[in-house]
Amino acid sequence: MSAQKKRMEWVWVLILAVVTAGIALGLFFKSDKDAHGEEKDHEHSEKEKESKTADEHEHSEGEGEHDETEESEEAIKMSATQATEQGIQFAQVDEGKISATQRYPAKIVSNLDQQAHISSGYAGRVEQVNVVLGQSVKKGQVIATIYAPDLIEQQANLDIAVQNLALAKQDYLREKTLFDQGVSAKQDYLRAQNGFKRAEIEVQALQSKFKALGLRVHAQGRYAISSPIDGVVSKKDLVVGEYVQMTDQLVTIDQTGRLWLEFILPSNVIVRPQQKINFQSLQSDVISQAVVKRILPEADTTTGQLKIQAEVSDSSVILKPNVMVNVWLASNNDEVVVPRVAKSAVQQVEGKAVVFVVQEKEGQLQFTPQPVDLGATSSDQKWIEVKSGLTQKQRYVTQGSFVLKSEMEKSEAGHAH
Repeated sequence: MSAQKKRMEWVWVLILAVVTAGIALGLFFKSDKDAHGEEKDHEHSEKEKESKTADEHEHSEGEGEHDETEESEEAIKMSATQATEQGIQFAQVDEGKISATQRYPAKIVSNLDQQAHISSGYAGRVEQVNVVLGQSVKKGQVIATIYAPDLIEQQANLDIAVQNLALAKQDYLREKTLFDQGVSAKQDYLRAQNGFKRAEIEVQALQSKFKALGLRVHAQGRYAISSPIDGVVSKKDLVVGEYVQMTDQLVTIDQTGRLWLEFILPSNVIVRPQQKINFQSLQSDVISQAVVKRILPEADTTTGQLKIQAEVSDSSVILKPNVMVNVWLASNNDEVVVPRVAKSAVQQVEGKAVVFVVQEKEGQLQFTPQPVDLGATSSDQKWIEVKSGLTQKQRYVTQGSFVLKSEMEKSEAGHAH
């Protein structure tokens, strides 16, 4: 019985070993299969990545072709009739002379030949001021009123002289009557006549002085300062209550529209009287013109260079005394022949200078913005040098380029939406 029991135990041990070995073999084959599956999955993943990369590359090439199509679509198309209605004009790129010009600082000043410096004819206290800086005044308009003690004394002397004249006239008429009647001596008559003439001359002299100073006979010590010209009050040193002297310059009046352009003459520039020069205010893009009038006889105290004065030809509200401007001057007399376009053709698009070129396709005009590299500007500000971007005889828009720029911006805004 005991032997049989031992055999059963060995049978169970053998069965357990077989089962364990089977389980181990199963796990081994499963691990190998999983590893093989992962390798396949990795290869499949790599193939998918390569396929995706190829697709993206093809897509990017497609986008590049699309971008090129869009760039070609930047061109604005219209018929010749539409271009004419929009005021668009074009010409061919040609060669022309452009002087080498440079900008130099300058300043607008008042024309001293058309300026009035006003002072008081009497020392006294300011009672009234009738003008402010920048105000337009007419000739004879009262600017201020001064209370002058000396004027009271002069008016008193005039009153006394008038009374003396009246007495001298009475004495003269009485002596003349007596002389005519043979009662008075001729000597007395002549004495009375001379006294009357002297009194008359004294009154006339005082009245002429009052008239020359613009005084009223019964002004009661008040002196009215008047403007001698039509113009604008550019300076005023006049306050109610202050005491002024005869030598004080109280008001400066400039004639409107008469301004000078002043600048220091560069050593490498030659200008001549009556030469026309262009200048531009720092606050505006407007080009103005002036005519050289004189080269001052004395050099500038700071630089030792000569100073030029030119009369401003244009009248503009922007141009005021002391406004800083830039003046264009040719650095030498040599002119170079270069490819050039009209300055009106140049527009700024995304910070770059462009010129709209013209092509004719399928019966329509096609306008395309062409970036250009620009050089010097002509002295008359009408032409500008083209260093690159355009070729000889190429047609471009000379007038109406701003209209095309606006149309292009509208089109881009539509695509953005």
